Amino acid sequence: MQNNSNLKNFLSELNIKDSLNIEEDLGDGYVRLKISEAERRQALQDINSVEDIIVEMLRNSRDAGSRNIFIGTKKIEDKRRKIYFIDDGSGIPPHLQNLIFESRVTSKLENGKKDPYGFHGRGMALFSIKLNVDDIRIIFSEKSKGASFYIDIDLSKIPEKKDQSLMPQIIKTDGNLNIIGGVNNIIKTIIEFQLQNREINFFLGSPTQTLSTMREILRKDGKKNDYPKFDEWEKLSKFIQKNNIKVTEIPIFTDNYTVMEIISKNIFNMDISQRGIQRIIYDEIKALEPLKIDPESGSEELKISSADKDKGGKIPDKKLILYDESKLASRFKDDEIRCIIKAAEDKIRELGDKYFVTTGENIEYKKANNIIKLSIELKQKE
Repeated sequence: MQNNSNLKNFLSELNIKDSLNIEEDLGDGYVRLKISEAERRQALQDINSVEDIIVEMLRNSRDAGSRNIFIGTKKIEDKRRKIYFIDDGSGIPPHLQNLIFESRVTSKLENGKKDPYGFHGRGMALFSIKLNVDDIRIIFSEKSKGASFYIDIDLSKIPEKKDQSLMPQIIKTDGNLNIIGGVNNIIKTIIEFQLQNREINFFLGSPTQTLSTMREILRKDGKKNDYPKFDEWEKLSKFIQKNNIKVTEIPIFTDNYTVMEIISKNIFNMDISQRGIQRIIYDEIKALEPLKIDPESGSEELKISSADKDKGGKIPDKKLILYDESKLASRFKDDEIRCIIKAAEDKIRELGDKYFVTTGENIEYKKANNIIKLSIELKQKE
C-alpha cells in the first residue's frame, strides 16, 4: 500500500492522470515511463516561443524542396498570433495529413540531417508544435502541390518577442555576412534561415499582402502569361484537382470577389474583409519583396530587397510594417476617445429613457493594436 501511495503522490506531482503512461513501477516513487509519454514531455520542451515554431516550419518546408515560402501573420489584441504558413514544396498526400502530427512520423527515413538548429528528421517537429499551440491544421495540400498550414497561438502560453517590427542589421566583414543588433523576433529568425538557404525566397506580411504577392509574382513570370480566369468556385476547384497547380498559384486564377473570398477561406483559412478582397483584386496592395540577402558578384555591398541599405551595406534600424499590426488605435488621442465616449453616452441616455436605463460613472476604454474597446456601465434609472 505504501508503494501505491508513493506512486499516486508521484503521479500527482508530475500531473499524470493515471498509470496508463507508466511502463513499470520501480518502487519508492520511481517509474519507467512509456515511450509515448516520454516523447510527449520532450515535445512540450521543444517549443518555447513563436520563433521556435517558425524555425521548425521553415525546416520542414526547406526539406520539402520549397523555393517560395509565404508567412502571413496577424496579431489579435496582443493575445494571439495567427500564422498562415504556405509553401510550394512537395506537398502532403491527403491520407497522411492527420498522421504527420503524430510523433515519429517523418518522410526522412534515409536523409535526416543536422543543421545549425540541431538534428532534423526524427518526426517530432509538427508533433511538438501541435502539443503547444491551440490549433495547427493543414488547410490545403496534395502531393506535388505545396502546402497551406494554419496555426493559432495563445501568446500567454507560447510567448514571442515584444517588438516584431524591428529589423536587424546585416554587415559584411571579411567576406562573411553577419547579423547584428535587433531582437530574436520572427523577421530575424527568417533572415538567419535565409542566409543558410539562399536558394529560397521568403515573404513575410499580412494575409492580404500575402495573397497580393502570390498574384504579382505569377503576373511577372514571363513563362506563365496565359492563366484561365474562373468566376465560379466549383469550376476552379475541379481545375485545381485535375492539374498540377501549386497552392501558391491558386489566387491568380480569378478576378471575381466571391471566388477570391472562397479561396482565402478554403485554401488558406484567412478571414479577409470584403474591402480587403477588393483591394487584392484591384492591385491596391503593394506586393512584398522577398527577405533575400545576397552578396552581389564583384561588389562589397549587399543586395537587400527587404529594406534600403546604407553605404556601408547595413540595413538601417527600421521597422517592418504589417497592415494588420499597424496599431491604428494608438493614432487616437485620449481626448478624442473621450469625445467618442461622450457621444455614445448621450445616445444611450436618449434611447434609455423608454427602457428606464442610464449610464453609470464607470466608463473605461482600452487601446490595443487596431481595436478600441469601450466599456460603458449601465444602471437602472431611478
